[in-house]
Amino acid sequence: MDDSRALIEKLVQITKVGAVGDGEKVRIQTLRLIRALRESGDPLADLIHKEVFSQKFDEGSASSIRRVKDAGISSPVPTDSESNSELLSVEDPIKLPNGFVSSDEIKGPLNLVLSESKNAKRLLDAGISPTSKILFTGPPGVGKTVCAKYLAQKLKVPLLTLDLATVVSSYLGRTGNNLRKALSYARSRPCVLLLDEMDAIAKKRDDSSDIGEVKRLVTVMLQELDQWQGSNLLIAATNHYHLLDPAVQRRFDQVIEFKRPGIDDLVRVGLGLSSGGDVPKAWIYFIASLMDGTSFSDFQREINNLRKALVLEGESGGLEYLRFLLERQCPAEDRARRKSLALLLVTKGKASQRTASKITGVSRDTLRAAMTAGA
Repeated sequence: MDDSRALIEKLVQITKVGAVGDGEKVRIQTLRLIRALRESGDPLADLIHKEVFSQKFDEGSASSIRRVKDAGISSPVPTDSESNSELLSVEDPIKLPNGFVSSDEIKGPLNLVLSESKNAKRLLDAGISPTSKILFTGPPGVGKTVCAKYLAQKLKVPLLTLDLATVVSSYLGRTGNNLRKALSYARSRPCVLLLDEMDAIAKKRDDSSDIGEVKRLVTVMLQELDQWQGSNLLIAATNHYHLLDPAVQRRFDQVIEFKRPGIDDLVRVGLGLSSGGDVPKAWIYFIASLMDGTSFSDFQREINNLRKALVLEGESGGLEYLRFLLERQCPAEDRARRKSLALLLVTKGKASQRTASKITGVSRDTLRAAMTAGA
């Protein structure tokens, strides 16, 4: 009965990954099923192997399989024994979003990490260990995950991401075992490992209501971080640095703080998203000014919505969407800010006074008077 249930669970997992079109994971899960059938002496194993692995895949599928094998991900990732779900997701090749950009404050430390990796032998000969563990901290949507992808792409290795939803088990002690399995797997092959939402598994051990599981998890994480050596890069990300156990904080070679982007950072992202010139630069500058202090992800969403409006309804649709954003971010009663935005459109965004007036509702006479006073 137990064997039958295990086989059913494997079939469910194959169906699950097949439904989202992940051919590589289908093949990995099928290998697991074949192995289980052979252990039970079931002749169905050979039939499944013949039918699945004698197929001729198209060139795109074949190159995808080669990329995974060349990168070292040639064996199935570990699974949770309770749910049979994979503990790690694999991204290879790495795809960065359009318009990806990081601030100069972040770019410097990232480039230093890449330089250390390139010159690892020189550092080791000098008795210095290259960076192998980095902690990204900052609010949501500021580029922590994307920068992990960027490093993996530059290092030409897969990105493995720990799936916390799968790792955390309802069984006492099993979560720690899942952590050990996942990190042991990542240590054994070239990759960048991303531990997202680190505070979920490495919180401070001073919670009086804790029954002990959190303390055990932190101990496991400390042991795993101590064992993480060599050329592979481990990146942990958290939105709540202050929640991390101090002993965990000290285990990282670098802590990189991500701040909310400024207007210039947002403008660079907007120009990257509209590299074909489908959005006027003045409009990008306007949205950046309007959303100053927001996250990259929220800004990207609005730029893409604006692009859709332009494609579907032309300039009038674009202007209407800009007015919609303005009403949402800056009420009509805030005349001082609207005038400031109109001036920025003209002076920084190089928009005409007519366009600035149409977007913000500030009269051209008011604009001219403000510009004369500023001059």
